[in-house]
Amino acid sequence: MRFSSPVFATTLRMLRGESDVHVVAPPALGDPWFTCVLALVPNVHPVIGAPGALARALPDVLRSDVRDVSALHAAIASPIGTDTGKRILPTWAEVALAGEGAAHAVALTDAVHDDRCIRWVAAAPIGPGDASATLPPKHGTSPTPCGAGAGEFQ
Repeated sequence: MRFSSPVFATTLRMLRGESDVHVVAPPALGDPWFTCVLALVPNVHPVIGAPGALARALPDVLRSDVRDVSALHAAIASPIGTDTGKRILPTWAEVALAGEGAAHAVALTDAVHDDRCIRWVAAAPIGPGDASATLPPKHGTSPTPCGAGAGEFQ
């Protein structure tokens, strides 16, 4: 009997050392159990494990030597505005250094504007400055300093 599953096939690739996050992430990050595997299996490539840790809100599992790797930044940026991004970005916003997501300010702003990302989640990695200050307010609220308008916190 032959068993075929994109998540199972991806799991095998990951356990065999796959390091291309774009191969692993699409099927993996949609499955809550698989994100745990990504985050917690010890011999997984660190750039592969990081999105899993972010998706499962396990920031303590992120390895510090991976934070500056461009492949990780690409893996975090590519799902902005998607359902996968909704799982990854809140944890990234909690651990990102101010300005770490500035290169993705346009995508984050567009996602907020289209109600595909919460405003604080976009503002935190963008960092202080014009890009985060001009994030559109939630519909029906008026912009106020520091984003403290009524109904602003989601």
